Amino acid sequence: MIQPPEPSAFEKLLSASWTLFRRNWIVAAPMFIAAFVILAAVVAFAGIALAIAVSSGFFSQQHAPSGGFIALIVVFYLVLLIGSIALALWAQCATFGMADAAWERGTTTLADGNAAFRSRAGAVLLAVIGLIGVTILAFILALPTLGIALLALPLFTMYVLPAAVGGRRDGFEAIAESFKLVRWNFAPSVITALVLYAISYGISFLAVIPILPLEFAFLPAGDQTTPQIPPIPLFLFAGFGYIAAIALSLAYQGFSAIALTGLYRSLTSRAPVSQPATATTIVPSGPP
Repeated sequence: MIQPPEPSAFEKLLSASWTLFRRNWIVAAPMFIAAFVILAAVVAFAGIALAIAVSSGFFSQQHAPSGGFIALIVVFYLVLLIGSIALALWAQCATFGMADAAWERGTTTLADGNAAFRSRAGAVLLAVIGLIGVTILAFILALPTLGIALLALPLFTMYVLPAAVGGRRDGFEAIAESFKLVRWNFAPSVITALVLYAISYGISFLAVIPILPLEFAFLPAGDQTTPQIPPIPLFLFAGFGYIAAIALSLAYQGFSAIALTGLYRSLTSRAPVSQPATATTIVPSGPP
């Protein structure tokens, strides 16, 4: 088992997480698989809907669409929605299950992710339902707390998925444990959240860079008022750059899962959740 560094040594935790991720880049695979399948399903759904509309003469007739056509579109949409939710649930369970296995053994495979989905999907789904309730509460408290509730939401829920998957906590228990861990280890949690957010924001900013030249290329030149048509290479550059940024963002999800899981294992292995501890006074104890 790979013992995560103490939370107070955040730079060591980040370095260990990066090293572990480079050796186990497959941790990000569930995110890529889910994104690809959902995108393919959306394209297929749009194509089927368009084909049905054309074959039924929907675009050539002036009357309202038939009830059967609407019912078919609704059924397709519900199937797509439920399938997307199931895939997203699998991706989250598999990613954090593989991250936990990577810390445990130093290596992981998709089999670890599938095993985590089979055993922890119910707990993660219950945790997500609880998080929806917590999010609604944060929005209600946003005004009286001057927005602090919304800022605190991602911080105090950062350990929910590691607790539900690796910690094998029940859904609501995982939320309660996350709140306790952040409260008793506030400094390392804040530092981790800020650094991970900064990395995520930087990656999202990279998606804007290839789009900017394309937007400027549309602007009229000189005294003209008609927008210009950019050259095809510029379209290709923007498209490939945007896709690369999305791929980098999906890969980051795997690294983030490893970092959060490592910090969670570090905190819970050094101090029971029932007893408060700080980043500098961590009591050694057995694994959870």
